[in-house]
Amino acid sequence: MEEQTCVDMFVSNFIYDKQGARKKKVMHYDKILPEGSIFGWNEVGNFPKGKYILMHSVIYRTKMLHECKLELPKHTFYVDNLFVYVPLPFVKKMYYLKEDLYHYYIGREDQSVNEKVMISRIDQQIKVNKLMVELVDLNRVANIKTRGYMLNYLEIITIISNILLIRSGTQESMGKKQELWGYIKDKDNHLYDLLRRGIMGRTVNLSSKAGQMISLAAYRISQKLIGFN
Repeated sequence: MEEQTCVDMFVSNFIYDKQGARKKKVMHYDKILPEGSIFGWNEVGNFPKGKYILMHSVIYRTKMLHECKLELPKHTFYVDNLFVYVPLPFVKKMYYLKEDLYHYYIGREDQSVNEKVMISRIDQQIKVNKLMVELVDLNRVANIKTRGYMLNYLEIITIISNILLIRSGTQESMGKKQELWGYIKDKDNHLYDLLRRGIMGRTVNLSSKAGQMISLAAYRISQKLIGFN
């Protein structure tokens, strides 16, 4: 394929196959990404909450990954979020294939996305969350569509970190939750305001018992919608 026709990101559908679930969930991008042609960010539709381009659905051009100098931390879980997130400002040309290329099995108790396992590895989740803030300055992302999508992606990862810390229920976890928000504020006060003042940001920071129950209820809904284990 000639250089001028190369795409930076190839996207396809994938299947969430959760143990015990009656139906497999297909993550597709119908009516969001154009089909059958190369397109740019300005042709991308709006992503609803709960739908994101994940590692299971993306293939990046190798040369572009070298150009963006992507380096993933070693011996760390949840780096798939960095793999998808960090190269996005370098993506100019995309192609969407409406086929289920990846079959993702979830539901095992020892799996990294199991809630109990994620809570036990919360420091690694927080590490990845902080690196997403550190490695990409959203203020420097020129394309508005790219920047908006990346803000939504960073928001959901930050909310997941917060929910897991709330689920842990210890004073140490509450300290880590406060420290994470402080880190974001120190790095980028504008970003902090956007994340903290959003609906989900306000919800996970409600101090009352009722507020925490609302946060966890929202998390349970997202588990069913998205397929988190």
